[in-house]
Amino acid sequence: MNWQKIRLWLALLALVGLSISGLWGVGQEWHYSNRLLAMSSTFMQTLYSVFGLAALPALLLRSRSARPLLYLWAFTLVLTGATAPVIWGSGGWWAGFFAACMMAVVAGLVIWLAPLPVPGELFRRWRWGVVAMFGAATLVVLYVTANNVITVTEKLAPVALGGERMERFCEGLRQDLTHDELRALVDTQGYSSKDASDAKGTYLRIDDPTAPGSYHCEARFKPDGSLASVNFTAKAQH
Repeated sequence: MNWQKIRLWLALLALVGLSISGLWGVGQEWHYSNRLLAMSSTFMQTLYSVFGLAALPALLLRSRSARPLLYLWAFTLVLTGATAPVIWGSGGWWAGFFAACMMAVVAGLVIWLAPLPVPGELFRRWRWGVVAMFGAATLVVLYVTANNVITVTEKLAPVALGGERMERFCEGLRQDLTHDELRALVDTQGYSSKDASDAKGTYLRIDDPTAPGSYHCEARFKPDGSLASVNFTAKAQH
């Protein structure tokens, strides 16, 4: 299978997936579209699904209509991305702008993959403008994605390091420690402790005040007052 056929089938699969996902639930959206903006967003979603499905046979037959159909599909896809977060998700116009850029990148990749006929003179005259818009949308998506990754990393990294430090502390506790001795040791480490109980009995809960609720240790004691076991628990971070 040559590269042209691979590009064709990748473009077809992307169009099928996006078009079917666009039609999925659109009937319910029409039912709840009681405002003009909501109706226009749902109409654009319906259009990009229809244009995407209509472009499938045109691509397979290498018809000249494939290019205008894909352009209409891309245009309505971008408009859907721009309006859906604002109208249905209450995400604000910045969320709509980012979604539009995401859809522009997706549409640009599909059009690049599709083995289209040679464009006419009109498109060749404006192709660099289209390329520039695609490049700008890609930069916006990359910037926002990188910024979100950095923000999440900055948020989770201290929690992960703090959890690792507490886990080492709990694993290294001596078995001959008493309840009061352990509480004093916990205070020197900057942690907090409190007595608690569950179905298994009473225990000493050790928390990190810098990351409340993220992780903790449960220390249980023998009848003679010495340490019996210590379990470290970390909450999954998202």
